[in-house]
Amino acid sequence: MRTSHHAPPLGKINVTPLIDVVMVLIVFYLIVGRLAESERARVQLPGASAGAAETGASVTITVSLVGGRPSYSLEGVTVPAADLARAIRAAVPSPEGTAVHIRADRALAYDAVEPAILACREAGLASVKLVAQREGGSP
Repeated sequence: MRTSHHAPPLGKINVTPLIDVVMVLIVFYLIVGRLAESERARVQLPGASAGAAETGASVTITVSLVGGRPSYSLEGVTVPAADLARAIRAAVPSPEGTAVHIRADRALAYDAVEPAILACREAGLASVKLVAQREGGSP
């Protein structure tokens, strides 16, 4: 009589390379996140004691001083003041339902913030809001 032999298993999956790749991706995204956070413009927002957090679709313009001159960035991308209105039009899908938040350093004079406000008007936006730091809280 013959004894029946069971077929050998189809194969074992070695998950060590998969774990290595996942760990490398985690480290990569942690490093990129830290770099992106450090590249963000350091802006000291003006203080406010009252106000509500904004919800809904919005676009953020950051105005900061770089080398003594105002620098404008739209959603983290630096844009020359002359091209700001065109960049806003390209970034905003519908001017009626989108608000623009302008983050400006509290030490800046109004004439540094004014070109951003005028660019929003030129782009046809109806809602422009200046972001303030809630006293004892976050923006």
